[in-house]
Amino acid sequence: MRPLHAKQPSRAALLSVCGHGVLLALLTFVGTGGRSISNEGSFIDAVIVPSAAEVPAASLSDAVIAPETETPRAPAPAVPQTPPPRASEQRVASAPAPTVEPDEPAPPSAPTESEPPPATATVVEVVPESTEPAQDPEDAAGRTEAADTAPAVAPAASPRRTLEPQEQDALRRRLSSWTGSLAGNATPTTMTWRENGAEYTAVFHPLGTADVMGMEQLAVEVTTERDGERLVTDLRMTRLAFSNFGQFVNRWDPAVGLYDDVIDGRFHSNTSFVVHRAGKKAPVFNGRVTVADVRDLTTVSDNGTGYLNRRKMFPAGIETRVRRIALPERAFASASTSQSQRFERDTVLTFHADGSVAWRALDTVADESRRVLGDEPFYLIAADDVALHVQGTVDGKVLVYSPRRIVITGDLLYADDPRAPHADDYLGLVTEGAVEIAEPALTGPGDLEVYASIYAGRRFVVREFRSRRSGVLRIYGSLTAGTLTASEPRYGTHIEFDDRLTTMRAPGFPLSDRYELDSSSGEWRTVTVQ
Repeated sequence: MRPLHAKQPSRAALLSVCGHGVLLALLTFVGTGGRSISNEGSFIDAVIVPSAAEVPAASLSDAVIAPETETPRAPAPAVPQTPPPRASEQRVASAPAPTVEPDEPAPPSAPTESEPPPATATVVEVVPESTEPAQDPEDAAGRTEAADTAPAVAPAASPRRTLEPQEQDALRRRLSSWTGSLAGNATPTTMTWRENGAEYTAVFHPLGTADVMGMEQLAVEVTTERDGERLVTDLRMTRLAFSNFGQFVNRWDPAVGLYDDVIDGRFHSNTSFVVHRAGKKAPVFNGRVTVADVRDLTTVSDNGTGYLNRRKMFPAGIETRVRRIALPERAFASASTSQSQRFERDTVLTFHADGSVAWRALDTVADESRRVLGDEPFYLIAADDVALHVQGTVDGKVLVYSPRRIVITGDLLYADDPRAPHADDYLGLVTEGAVEIAEPALTGPGDLEVYASIYAGRRFVVREFRSRRSGVLRIYGSLTAGTLTASEPRYGTHIEFDDRLTTMRAPGFPLSDRYELDSSSGEWRTVTVQ
């Protein structure tokens, strides 16, 4: 072994060191019973250091060098300056000595004038961790039993780590692409995946079934390991209703192009869509746009040329290849409540601002029937193959449902301005078939305003759309359609999203199979592994 300090000793000190070295080797040979001593697996580790006059007593414990595989332990107490022990008292070390590269020893330097000359070299015995000082057997047994029964001390938790935005965005994309199978599942579900060499586990805990106007939510606990620590973050996801989109189209008709349209709120299409350019006119999407296709859009121009300013058209951005959102086979399950009215024949419905609804059969001129809607959600439900024709001013929370067809014959408005605080009027028009805008003879000239969340599973239709210009079809709420017809030249289209639909929906309005990240703790927390 090499000295821990390379200082030039005196001639007397060198002779003393040599003498002590010979004595130490002789004592070791006797103590080992004549066994040989080698560098590999040696029976004793000895370090020669200067005397206490040159090194403070507290630094002598630093001479203990444990192999890299051993567990660190508390420093050994300082060794008093005593003569070497007798052979009968010398203990044998069982741990191997540290490997030392064969190198020429550096010439020791001479002591400075400010340092006193060393007296005699001191032999310090290096005791490996497994060697214990001599002690009373009973005391040793007692200490062993106490060590076996002592509780393990958990390491202190590391500081919390920030969940970086790109990491949170990756979690959002990953979880949103997998949670469709959780729709309607009331038990926790576990999912595991690998990303960038790390394994992640997500456990989804349903937070109860949503009420007829609320959204379903999931609590999500995501776990991973990093730098030997287990990290956990908490997120919350919300199941989207189709009314969360300003406009949603399942399959875009390639013969129909967006032209002079304005769409506020989110826009989603399961296929690429068509933009029709003529002169400087082009549609504007004021919300986030997503397309479940490798392509986003196809451009059709009257003269075959023209620059499409995508940044101006999509100020909130556009994303392709997102997961497809499927339409449900059944958009509405029949409500079992006294707050409902069923219709067995094609019927005309007229809403009144006093909070009532009147109806009559389409093919008769009989007197109208009438009911007060009340404060609770109210359902107007048609039998199979029955069409409902609607118009008027809604004061209440209403769902109009027909498996076949709903026809809008005039303006549909709310009694209170939906933009005003505490506005609580909601209307949903839901069908697996078609929602249609009646012909100009019924709707009259000028703009047509529809305040509602619309779900047309098969098609949204503007009848006689090739007739002369009437005005603008203004939909305040949302529009979901399997596909749709053109509206021009009869109507330009302006869809304005009702911001209340971010957290609420019309009674019983269809939910999608998509969950999206709603909130996050924004950090990883460490969990102690016992």
